[in-house]
Amino acid sequence: MRTFAHKRKRSRKAKSGRSAKPVRAWGQSRSVSAILHSPGQQPAQAKAPPGDHTIGPTDTTRNPPTGNPKKYRRLDRVFGEGIRPPSDAQWRVPPSADLQSMLTSGTVDEAVVHSRVHRLLERMNREGRLSGNTTYGDIGAIMNEIFPSPGVLDQAAYERYIDPADRTMVYHSVQDASAAPRSADRGDLRNAMQAAANTAQSVAADEAGLRAVFGPVEWTTARTNYGLIRSKLNAVSTDIANRVTTDYNLDAQETFLGGWASFRAQHMHLLSEVVADPLTAESKATLVHEAAHLAASSIDDDHGYYGTTGFEAKSHAAKVNNAAHYEELPRRVWGVSQYAGETFTPGVSSGGAPLTTEDRIREDGAEYYQRAWDAAADFDDLIKQARRDQLNGTALDGPTVARLLEVSPLMGLTLHEQLSSPPDITRLDVTTSESVVRAMGIAGDNIEALPNVVPSGAFPNTAAQIAAGVDQAVDAAMAAYGGLLGSATRDRRLSDWLHSHYRNVFP
Repeated sequence: MRTFAHKRKRSRKAKSGRSAKPVRAWGQSRSVSAILHSPGQQPAQAKAPPGDHTIGPTDTTRNPPTGNPKKYRRLDRVFGEGIRPPSDAQWRVPPSADLQSMLTSGTVDEAVVHSRVHRLLERMNREGRLSGNTTYGDIGAIMNEIFPSPGVLDQAAYERYIDPADRTMVYHSVQDASAAPRSADRGDLRNAMQAAANTAQSVAADEAGLRAVFGPVEWTTARTNYGLIRSKLNAVSTDIANRVTTDYNLDAQETFLGGWASFRAQHMHLLSEVVADPLTAESKATLVHEAAHLAASSIDDDHGYYGTTGFEAKSHAAKVNNAAHYEELPRRVWGVSQYAGETFTPGVSSGGAPLTTEDRIREDGAEYYQRAWDAAADFDDLIKQARRDQLNGTALDGPTVARLLEVSPLMGLTLHEQLSSPPDITRLDVTTSESVVRAMGIAGDNIEALPNVVPSGAFPNTAAQIAAGVDQAVDAAMAAYGGLLGSATRDRRLSDWLHSHYRNVFP
């Protein structure tokens, strides 16, 4: 399951907010089941791909595959010891040499290249992420500097705005994106895991707390699961080199992926910030969250990340199978709970009142974007894997090519515009895909701050009003981001496709 990385960054106001009111949307762990290994494809050193559960967007969950195994093939082929991606497999914003090569080759029409680069620069500019941390007023003028004449890219002009040495701008090393924690980081990480395991053991004995969070029946299941969480943390702590990976290349920060855990492989992938500073309460909460995914295949992220609207109001059956809810009792021990001393009652907010229509619209709107973000992250994994395969000389299978060509016009990639067949997956395509994941995370975070989400007018019932409110909120949240594709209709077509393909992106 995946964890939404920026979820843990901010403090939540009152009862509405994302996981610890993180900077982005889905707070903790996104399920990575969709990235589980195919049968017989376990990579060396048990380096599981993001396959079961993720903190997400640290922050969107997958259980061990039981259906079509092709759906769960992903990163085992990518990060297995026997298959090392070539050193030039780099992404984020394409290096200038890549763009010049595309212009020279003629495989993609020059106007298409220009339009895609314009969109990427525009998206980075909104966040003040171009060189100098300055927001520029006219991206068109910048484009004229970079592309001064037909078929020509001015490298110096390009690098005035894009620092080629900055990992937040240019992707450096795919190996660094999934690497064992460095030796210097392992001691504190081991201590943090063992400390979190001890806390899990202590809260397992807190019957009053268990009843308060998980309810009068499910508390016994939660008690058992805390015992399993303790065991999993202790086991992983003794084999960090083989059972934990991290991202020193900052891919996770770019797409708000906080981590993932694979129940099948008994492996966890952690945000580099967690590995670098694991003894904080927030980092230990992430460890508990991911260990919950290792504890039972039934524990996923389908019922919200920590601190999201309605988190405390979920049903008891939902809470006992949701990783983020296992954070609550340890957080109370560590003094970082957003619900200290509260009893979680289904359908009732932490303020003691039933969830309002507004609360339910925001909750459902956030859930919409959580799923869209999760699917976008899955596609990002798919296209990067396909890119690696092409660089390694491995032919893409028909279903993968079909899926890539299906999504290309939706995301505004170049694949469907190319003259070659199968199309060449360029770094421009990969960085565009990555930017879509990021946009879905930011749009989801915008749901919380939207004004007046409750639609006016006559509705046959509350459910119809909520559905109408969610529909409007989804569009408004993307508009608040600034849009993706230059058209609200195209933006919604893309987000709807992603939402409907949650856990069903891989062919």
